[in-house]
Amino acid sequence: MSPEEIYPGVEVPIRQEILESQAAAIRHWGSPGTWWSSAERLSIVEEVRSARDAEALPPWTAPSQVEGLISESHPLPAAAIDVIWRLTNHPGTLTRGWYDALVPDRLSAAHYVELVGVVAQVNLVDRFADALSANRPALPPAQSGEISQELPEGAGPNVHWVPTAPVVDPSWLPADTQVDVPNVRKALSLVPAERAMQWALIDAHYVAGGALADNFGPQHWSLDRLQIELIGARTSALNECFY
Repeated sequence: MSPEEIYPGVEVPIRQEILESQAAAIRHWGSPGTWWSSAERLSIVEEVRSARDAEALPPWTAPSQVEGLISESHPLPAAAIDVIWRLTNHPGTLTRGWYDALVPDRLSAAHYVELVGVVAQVNLVDRFADALSANRPALPPAQSGEISQELPEGAGPNVHWVPTAPVVDPSWLPADTQVDVPNVRKALSLVPAERAMQWALIDAHYVAGGALADNFGPQHWSLDRLQIELIGARTSALNECFY
């Protein structure tokens, strides 16, 4: 899918970097992952959309345990489905106890991290489309190929819930982010491909890393820095983002 094919008929001007990053994400979802196959990754996308559009469930109710809600022939394991619904509809309710009940007994840490990455990407793209009252982007066919099952060198337990890689890239980050402190850019580092895709989307839809130290608004948008930060802070509060 080319960037121009994502939102046919939408008259609102959309920055080219947003279209290009979303087109890259859509191709990414249909490709073999590190731990999930291409068919499984597309099933993850479809389940995010099902969770988003379904009648609301309370966060403590696992969809896999609701009779008749999930097909017995679903290609994803029940644990993955439960994670998708919780992340999509109740991200502010996640706890360490909830995570520990899933990993590693029901999902490996690497499977979980890749799942989180794809779910986050799909929610970003789909909610962008919903805000425009546009159709959500169509999905590509599953690409052939095998999962790589590659782990970054030196990855292991740290101060995050999930294992992380020891080095943060890009190099513009302050030196103290290289040490073992919680850092949002390290969160998906156990599966580098998902980390890279997530930040390509964030850089395009918000602001590229490194520009945060500058008055980036006038050079890029009609909003100034204070207006951008106000919208960002309000959005974070509404989404119960504690970071």
